[in-house]
Amino acid sequence: MPDYERIAMEFGLGTLVDASPLAGARSTAVRLTASAGVYVVKPVPAPDTWELVEAAASALNKAGIRQAQPLRTTAGRLIGESGYGVLKFLPGEVCLRPTRAQVSATMRHLAEYHAVLAGVAVPATLITADTIWARVTSAEYLLQQLPVLFGRFGPRNGAERLVAAALGQVETSLPLIRTLGRQLVHGDIAPGNVLMDGDEVAAIIDFEPHYQPVLFAVATAVYWTHVHGRPEPAADAIWSSLMAAAPAGDWSEVERAVWPSMLLLESLRRLATPLALAAETGADVPASTSARYEAVAALIESWPTLSQSRR
Repeated sequence: MPDYERIAMEFGLGTLVDASPLAGARSTAVRLTASAGVYVVKPVPAPDTWELVEAAASALNKAGIRQAQPLRTTAGRLIGESGYGVLKFLPGEVCLRPTRAQVSATMRHLAEYHAVLAGVAVPATLITADTIWARVTSAEYLLQQLPVLFGRFGPRNGAERLVAAALGQVETSLPLIRTLGRQLVHGDIAPGNVLMDGDEVAAIIDFEPHYQPVLFAVATAVYWTHVHGRPEPAADAIWSSLMAAAPAGDWSEVERAVWPSMLLLESLRRLATPLALAAETGADVPASTSARYEAVAALIESWPTLSQSRR
């Protein structure tokens, strides 16, 4: 267990009052209350990424969009000797089942959010990253490796056919997907990472930097709100959410054309992640993976409606 008193002293937070798991956050995040205020403490495995988190937070806060700002130690370092970083704590309510109004507010927020992130320089280390989390975002990786992974760890009884159909749809759209511009985006905009203040977004937390098209980030949000856990994804809601998140008021013709495939690509990424972890680390495939497969299947089964509902 980390020495939270030492962390508080190292970052100049004053006297430690309490340290407890942060509700709704990843298990490694801790809410630390000290005499100087309330903070979030988490391990930082990649120092370059933490510097990018700081740059993104600075740009967003300067534009009036609240983002948790990493603090520096009293010696001026972003990461303490313990390997932990500290963020300012942002109040807000996590709504794991957001209302229609909250979903719309989140999508509108994303348009402004990523317009600001477009001006943040992306380091080469992010562009060339070769981790599991980076690999599963690649359509090329999914086309080559997901059939193998699914053959080892996935369910049978026709499931391979549905995954193959999903990969086939992505492959068809791949030439257009490759033309999309890329920038710094948040790659995990699940409801658990969106703090609400009533029907408005207070802040998006747990910034997960990726070098991807903005559509990639929008697809992460739409996946969790309109696809995962929904046997019949609503095409109207999916397209309405896309339009609410449009930068500068609209998407290009190419972006509209590839949107269904980008959402399908996101569902395949979510399916591939636990399978790739199992293959690389020997970890068990969690039971929740079945819901990720069902999300892929639901998108494929509703594909005619979804692809023909283009706005």
